[in-house]
Amino acid sequence: MAEDLNVLAAIDREVLSTAKSDFERWKSDGLPIESVSVNVSFRRLSDEDLIPALRKLKIQPGTISFEFLESIFLDEFDDRVARDIDGIKEMGIGIDVDDFGTGHTSFVSLLRLMPRRFKIDQQLIKPVATSAEQRRLVASIVDIGRTLGIKVVAEGVETMEQARVLSEIGCDFLQGDAFARPMPAHELERWLAVPL
Repeated sequence: MAEDLNVLAAIDREVLSTAKSDFERWKSDGLPIESVSVNVSFRRLSDEDLIPALRKLKIQPGTISFEFLESIFLDEFDDRVARDIDGIKEMGIGIDVDDFGTGHTSFVSLLRLMPRRFKIDQQLIKPVATSAEQRRLVASIVDIGRTLGIKVVAEGVETMEQARVLSEIGCDFLQGDAFARPMPAHELERWLAVPL
């Protein structure tokens, strides 16, 4: 609907601006947050105004990453997109791929994009504690990330047993309800302020 109404760029700008100001506040409050990820439409990488708009925001390198759903088709990966990805990386903004393993990303696209991280889709994570076959599959995906120098996130981790297995497999990051449910920014601030 946002694409049909031609408001995608405005939504992306607002979300990014909010994420940046939240992050800066959290850092000044001493909360242990290293960076924030922002979902961005892959179509925005074809927007000629994207790079100039990002430069105006003066994002501190390493503090923001753009997260793209794994709906990256090689035929969409044209020279304009490649230039914008290079420009984003030059500004120190990370590139992450969400839902890896269930969509359309080819290995060629992955090599061209060379994200900082990719997230293994929760459909592949859910049976990892009970299926040796699934563990081998996830371990193979982690090996791909390691070979390419890409950090791997397991998303949708619901139990501590899944977390244990995924840690043994070698996932770099774990994300899911086993640790915390999604929450608004003000609740996150309270949650992080509680000593362990």
